[in-house]
Parts: sequence; structure tokens; C-alpha cells
Amino acid sequence: MTQWVKNAGIGAFCAVALMEFFASSVFACTADTMARTPEGFVRKVVAGSDKIMAQAEAGSGETVFTLELMKPYYVICEENGYVRVTDLSALSVTEAETGLTGYIQKEQIYEWPTAEGLAFSDLAFLGDRPEIIAWDSRETLLSYMQSGDDAANPPTFRENIDATMKREKSSRPYPVLASGDGKILGRTERRFFDVLLPAAIKKSDAVVLKDGDLAAAKNALTTATIVIAFDATGSMEGFARAVATSLSDAIDTLPQSTLDSLRIGFVFYRDLGDAVPVLAVPAVPLKDASAELEKQSVTMSGGGDDAEPVLDAVQYTAQLYDWPADSGKKIIVAVLNGDAHPATTGALDPQGRIAVGIDAVGVSRDLFEQGIPVISVQAGPTAGPHLTEILGALARETSGTFVPWEDGVDEATIAAAFSTVLQDSVQKEIDAGMKVVDTVYDFEGSPAIPLEVIDGEKLERLREAGVAFNIAKGDDGVLVQPGYMIETPDLLEPSFQISKETLLGLINIMSVLAVTGVDPESLHRSVAESLSAIAGEEVDPNETIAQTLSRQLGVKFRSGLMEFNLEYLDALTPSERASFGKRLQDAAAGLDAFLNANMAAFDAEGAVWMPVSFLP
Repeated sequence: MTQWVKNAGIGAFCAVALMEFFASSVFACTADTMARTPEGFVRKVVAGSDKIMAQAEAGSGETVFTLELMKPYYVICEENGYVRVTDLSALSVTEAETGLTGYIQKEQIYEWPTAEGLAFSDLAFLGDRPEIIAWDSRETLLSYMQSGDDAANPPTFRENIDATMKREKSSRPYPVLASGDGKILGRTERRFFDVLLPAAIKKSDAVVLKDGDLAAAKNALTTATIVIAFDATGSMEGFARAVATSLSDAIDTLPQSTLDSLRIGFVFYRDLGDAVPVLAVPAVPLKDASAELEKQSVTMSGGGDDAEPVLDAVQYTAQLYDWPADSGKKIIVAVLNGDAHPATTGALDPQGRIAVGIDAVGVSRDLFEQGIPVISVQAGPTAGPHLTEILGALARETSGTFVPWEDGVDEATIAAAFSTVLQDSVQKEIDAGMKVVDTVYDFEGSPAIPLEVIDGEKLERLREAGVAFNIAKGDDGVLVQPGYMIETPDLLEPSFQISKETLLGLINIMSVLAVTGVDPESLHRSVAESLSAIAGEEVDPNETIAQTLSRQLGVKFRSGLMEFNLEYLDALTPSERASFGKRLQDAAAGLDAFLNANMAAFDAEGAVWMPVSFLP
């Protein structure tokens, strides 16, 4: 049965019928130059959710890549409700086509008509701060600014700080669609922004379950499956027995409801070249899992290599293990003694489904996106050069837990500590699921769950369990929606993406304008050449320099320093010209300092996010 999600007017998941309709009418658009806005700015778009997929040809259904959330993509051309995009910030189609390109339905994207975004300040990542709030209309925001009454003008978006902390610090700002100025309580000038917000949810949004799926939904939300990737080499027999005993003891301490909700499976892995490099055991109740581990402990053999393929084992567990169809919350446990290979080797899967050379962060990133935490366990006192680094990264990067071996302890102590962490993690997840189930209410005759209490990982659990649902109501936001927010310098700062070449061009323009002894004709020619290089076209002599730069950069300048055309300079007296030149020199020095401080990032990425405060 087709599931669908309405996402601020954006079809986050294309219905099967729609795909079939377009499949018979594949077409392509072509262009000689990149698409531009009416203002001349290279046209840029943002995905409406993290499930938007670009197709090889419009309507073909062949996916070439999934758009990253809050990342800009640049439009090559548009036709029949589709846009062709590239992930490269390119001025020419030839350059754009060297990157990732594909077709996306227009209804699945937002236009980003500026180059400006709201970047997080350092304080935003300290965690101890108020949440960011936003309103769904400009009028309500301005009314709040005038009155300060958030009861009469309540915000419609409240930030999920936990989600913010997991975002990349600088490369995923909130895209600014427009901005304006207002006064707080009629006194203090404050800028406000129309921005795209991630995970913006209204209280009226709900997951509406189809008939007969309530029981399946409850089961998916209140059960957990743990798969333990266990180093099964000969040295691990004693630790395996100790863990089996700890799991058996847990049967007497855990509530019956938790025992009924928990299943444990195993992926036993060994050294590269061992006769049986990997053995997968289906997930079973806790009592049976304890017995299975006890049984497997006597078969543990082999080993002798300096390092074990634990990253392969984790990848195998995530990708190739036969998880139950109704797995509920998925948790992976990585148990290892000795040392770990620093990257995947591909040796556990002869069919080559595990890519070679992925490091711990790469493996963790995939698990984090799937909402699968890792509990990693150092199962012995011997730690090679990579062991704690790998196990620590797996836990840290997936929001899991690392259980290290400590001096003066034995296998039973570490096994008991691991069992406690496991029980606590499972109980926490099941309790969280029960709280969600407790919010179920009747929505026009169907059971529904408020969307504000169910995150993307829980939604994915419902999908994997085969639960059919809709997101209601129609135009409310799910993953991305526009909103209005007040500038908060302690939390966010306006920034814009700028290339090294453009920044050098700005520095050059200001440096040329600051020179006082140049004849007017040479000055005009030099500035016009510099502006043309930035704009990629001939400059309109009737525009001010700020207008030309703002149109091309897609950003609002902070002052009127550049609000003039070249004829204005001709009318200045020598003293006025000297004073004006000093201000331009100071502005150029600030840009130059930013360039030098970020040279490595410019060379690696080509473009970086620069705070608007560096602009004149």
C-alpha cells in the first residue's frame, strides 16, 4: 500500500501512480547557460525533505542521488514541472555537468533566492541555551516584536536542540529567503529573516494510521532488537560465557513487559582467512539469546591476527543481517578484544556488498542516519593501537555508549557493566516508545499520533513494520518549511557562501577604489573590469556598485558604503576622497584577513560561508 507524506506542500515521497504516469513520458531539458533569477542571480534550490531523490531523466524513476537536507543545488534548466540541478556552484553548464546532476519535481523543492544563510555561532553548540523560535507569518512576527506578547502571537516553530547539536556546525545554515527590519517593543532596531527551517512541526500535524495498523504501530514503537557483533576468536570464550551469565541474570531483574519486547541476535565474526569468517544467528528472546551465546562460546576458535575486522562486522550487521520485519528500535553492539582494522576490508562478504576502505566515522555516519546507536565493548585488557579509537568513534558518532576495559577488573565485571548499559538503553527506548503510544488519539475516526512526539527514526520503524499511514494535515510542515525569525546574535549570525575568486574580486574592487591618485578614466576602467569579473557579465552603468554586487552575491550589504556609481567619486573633494578611501581600505583589510584565515577551506572546498559582518 502506497504511503504518502505531505510536506509543506512538498511531496516528500512520490506516489507509485505518479511515477508510473511520468515513466511513459521521459524528457530532458537542455541549456547553454545556467538558469538565473530575474535579478540575475544564479538560481538555487533546497530539498523539501531528506527523502527527495534526483532522477537520471525527468520522470524516469531512475535515482542518481538523494538531495542532502539544507544543502544548495543549482538549476541548469527547467521544463514541464521538473528542474535539472547540479551540486556544484558553477557559472557554466559545462562546469556544472562535472558534478552530480539530476531532475527533480518543482513541487519537491524550495527556491533559495539569496546566497545568505543563518549560521550557528559557537554558543549555539554549547547546548545550554534557549531554543530558536520562529513564526509562520511576517505579520505575526512583527506583532510580537511590537508587543512582546508571545501568548497573543505564539511561535509556530520551536527548535529541537538535540537535532541542532548533531548538525554540521558551518555547512548547513538556515537558508534565508528574504529579510527585513523591525523594532523590538518599538525601540530597538532588529533584523528579521524569512528562512527555511528543518523539522518545523505544528501541533496540528499528526501521523494518521490506516485501519487495522494500530497494533502493528504500537509493536514497532515499543519493541527493540539488539544484534551483537561478537569477536568469536579463541581468546573470547571466557568473555562470552561471562556475558551469557549476565544476560541470564537480567531475566530476573527486568520487567516482564521489557522481556516480551526485547530480542537479541548475533553476528559472530573472526579473523580474515578463518574457515568460518562470519556466522549470523537470528534474533530471539533474551532467555534464548543467553543460551545461544553460551553454546557458541565453546566453538570460539581461530584468531592470532593483530587486528579484527570489527568495522566489517558492524557494516554486515547493519546492511546484511536479516533483521526481523518488525524490528522496532535497532541497536548494534560491537564486542572486540585485541585490536581493530582501521577501515573495512570486505573480507566478511565474498559478494562484495561491503565497500572496502570505509573508516569508523564513515561507518558511523551511515548508522547515525539510520538512527542505529552502537554500544561498543572492549572485551579484554589488550588494546592495540586502533582498538579504543575505533570503538570510541563508533559509540560517539552514533550517540551510543563505549564500555572500556578498566585496570583491576575481570571479564565478569566488564560483562556486568555491558549488561547494565544494554538494559538501560533498551529500557530507555521502550519507555520512550510507550510515551509515544500514550499520545494516540482519534483523528476523524482513525488512530493518530502527534507528529511532534515522533521523530524520523520512529517513522522509519513504522515503515519497516509495514504500517500504512498519512501525515496530516495538508499544508503543515514535516521536514522543511518557511518561517520568520528574529536575528539573535548570540545564537545565529547571517552568513553567505562566497568563492575564493569572488572574495578576491571584492578585495580588488575596494583596493582600487581606495587609491586616491589615479586618473578617473583608469579608475573607471579598473573597477568596471573587476565588477564584470564578479558578475559574469557587463555591468549596468546606471546601477550602484552595491546593487551590482548584491544582485550577483545575493546578499544585503550592511551599510551604504558601496551605494554609489563611479561618477559619485569624481565629485568628491580631495579630503572627502581621502576619508572615503580610508574606509574602503579598512573594509578590504577585513576581507583580506578572512581570506587568509580560511585559505585552507577555500582551497579544499572552493567556497566557504562568510559572516555578513565582514561586508561593508
